[in-house]
Amino acid sequence: MKSITAPGSTGPATKPLRIGLVTPAWPGTETANGIASAVSHLAGGLTAIGHEVTIIAHWVDAPHADPRVIAVDEKPLPLIGRLLFRLFPDRVIRRATIARMTKAVRQAIGRHRIDVLLMEESFGWAGALRRALPIPVIVTLHGPHWLHRAKPGRPRRGPDARRENWEAAGLHRVDGLIAPSRSVQDQTAVEWGLPDLPITVIGNPVSLDATAAPAARLTDPHLLFVGRHDRIKGADVVLAAFARIAARHPACRLTFVGPDGGIAQPDGSTLHLPEAIARLPAALRDRITVLGRKSRAEVEALRRRHPITIIASRYETFGVALIEAMSVGSAVVSTRVGGCAEILRDGETGLLVASEDAGAMAEACLRLLDDPGLTLRLGRAAQADVAARFAPETIAREVVAFLAPMLGNR
Repeated sequence: MKSITAPGSTGPATKPLRIGLVTPAWPGTETANGIASAVSHLAGGLTAIGHEVTIIAHWVDAPHADPRVIAVDEKPLPLIGRLLFRLFPDRVIRRATIARMTKAVRQAIGRHRIDVLLMEESFGWAGALRRALPIPVIVTLHGPHWLHRAKPGRPRRGPDARRENWEAAGLHRVDGLIAPSRSVQDQTAVEWGLPDLPITVIGNPVSLDATAAPAARLTDPHLLFVGRHDRIKGADVVLAAFARIAARHPACRLTFVGPDGGIAQPDGSTLHLPEAIARLPAALRDRITVLGRKSRAEVEALRRRHPITIIASRYETFGVALIEAMSVGSAVVSTRVGGCAEILRDGETGLLVASEDAGAMAEACLRLLDDPGLTLRLGRAAQADVAARFAPETIAREVVAFLAPMLGNR
């Protein structure tokens, strides 16, 4: 593994790069998805510093005027594919997706002459595409599937095992890797091994409004959680912590934003959010507002109205929800996991607590609720820190500095 630290730069390379970016949705404004958000911000940053960006989108989720967007063809499976789907659904969908993506990227090469393709690691698509394409493919480790294991240890059979095998093998067939945190790079090396390729750590960008007042200036005792109701995002810990907070702070309220993925229980059942909330005392339920899935703009508006944000994840490859909260100047209480532990400085730009510790999370939130001055200080510091480290143009320069040596004279 060749470890490369991407140096800073004040502008584009001598020759502007033509970069293809794969995204789940474009423009992504109606899709609450960390990858879609990161790609949207990176595209803006790359364009701002003089590079050409072509988007390859699995789904166009809103009208746009960008001429350099190619939608992945979503034609239905042929008859033989539908028959095979009944027996091997994950394999059939993967093969069809690879064929559709290959076609879309070839169109991007033909129409816009892209020099390089950046995409996620999902299902090992990148490795298969690299074998079919004449340009380098770079993978960003947005969420390798080892993160989603229900039990410790690598699965031996079934769809989860196949997906891990596809993704691990795919990493060995591409031209370079970008890890959004040192943690996900190191853990992926432990779980799957990493190939002898150029690799670097570059965070995800976030949009910024330098003129906006920090959300932490607000004195309303309102907490915000943005994330799936599932085990990885720690939704169960959020509810447990809020029960403790509410017992000691009669005016505090919680806003819960995100889809309901359910949390697997020891008996094999799945606990969904309505049932989880129904188990709480009635007086506590009345202080929780559940909004479900919201668009990117709606989430940003909610962030600006909440002075304190909770991040309860059991693991994060990076921490998109964290830097989005920091960018609006919300004071954050976060678990000390993955990329979050690398981004947040405890006591300076937020508060860090142990994972799965509802008591510690409750105490940290109560500390902020009881000390508006501390809340405001942390919110302001977080906003300034994100502006310095994760502005789209800053991250775009780091990406270009990493890509340029691999592209040579292309």
